Amino acid sequence: MLHRPAPRALRRGATALLLGVVASVTMAGCGAHDSTGQIAVTVSGNAAQRPYEVEVFAATGKLSEHQRVFPGGTAAFAGVPLGDVTVRAADLCPEHATVADGTVATVTLTTTGC
Repeated sequence: MLHRPAPRALRRGATALLLGVVASVTMAGCGAHDSTGQIAVTVSGNAAQRPYEVEVFAATGKLSEHQRVFPGGTAAFAGVPLGDVTVRAADLCPEHATVADGTVATVTLTTTGC
């Protein structure tokens, strides 16, 4: 004959497990930190009148974000890794910036000064 645990014991076990999971999630959330920031990239108004594919590269060289921008326009990027980044767009001069937590880095891509 099999011994069946009492329903009360099952409820206690389930409650303990649930509390453990909730505590783990809560504790992990307390120390969680979003290690990304923001950058605003403007394409100079004197660039050729066509859209530019603006790309933001992390310090590792990995493409982080990209967006199409017309001359005179600004693209806002969020979720950019903190630290040094390189911003490029076709035949415009590449620029470097430092993305920090709590601020928006700004960059203007131009056709001169490369």
